[in-house]
Amino acid sequence: MFNQRQLAIIDMLQTQDKVSVTELTDALGVSLVTVRQDLKKLEERGVLKRTHGGAVPVVSGYDISTRMWNHYEAKLRIAQAAASLVSDGETVIVETGSTCSLLARELAAKRGVTIITNSVFLANFVRDCPSLDIVLLGGSFQHDAETNVGPLTKLCLSQFSVDKCFIGADAVSAEMGVTAINLFRAEVARYMAHSARKMIVLTTSDKVGGSSTTTIFPLSTLHTLITDDALPQRQEQLLTAAGVHVIKA
Repeated sequence: MFNQRQLAIIDMLQTQDKVSVTELTDALGVSLVTVRQDLKKLEERGVLKRTHGGAVPVVSGYDISTRMWNHYEAKLRIAQAAASLVSDGETVIVETGSTCSLLARELAAKRGVTIITNSVFLANFVRDCPSLDIVLLGGSFQHDAETNVGPLTKLCLSQFSVDKCFIGADAVSAEMGVTAINLFRAEVARYMAHSARKMIVLTTSDKVGGSSTTTIFPLSTLHTLITDDALPQRQEQLLTAAGVHVIKA
């Protein structure tokens, strides 16, 4: 999706309020024209906002298009590892979230994959991927997360039975299991667990070991956790002891 220069710009904007074109040309060793082209592409993808002589990060609360660029490279590796578990022609459930949306784009490289999702953001994120079949679940629309929740979403899920479901998590721990901040999204994720034989969580290692507002399901329900290679050994041992298959990308 992005070249190494563009990834470097994303990294810089995680720690700086603003970057200048001159600063970027010096740091990246490329021309002003190249930097401006990179900034234009990143702005089109919602990563940043161009200003006179530079760029600033986009900040918008829960907004997925903003959160996606936090730990972007780790999330992309996680998404790629998750995609390797999906076969051509398979139907999978994919929940809302930034890493889950990156997974959907990775699945576009396969043939005949169908994604069942409650995420309006995800459906829009892969709108230029005609190789994917998207089944968008109905429900009450949450504006901040761009996702559908509620009784209608749960009713739609009851019509499906698949092998794999991929969800995100706000935190994972041996004590609390897989947890989330939002009660309504947690409820939908629990219903997804009823519709899939294998629950697979995608999350960065900084979220492992903590807890959030509401439990989605205990670790006994979790089949696989895919995270980055910074996962502390102690946390990996706790997850493995609970019967969770851990993949570090």
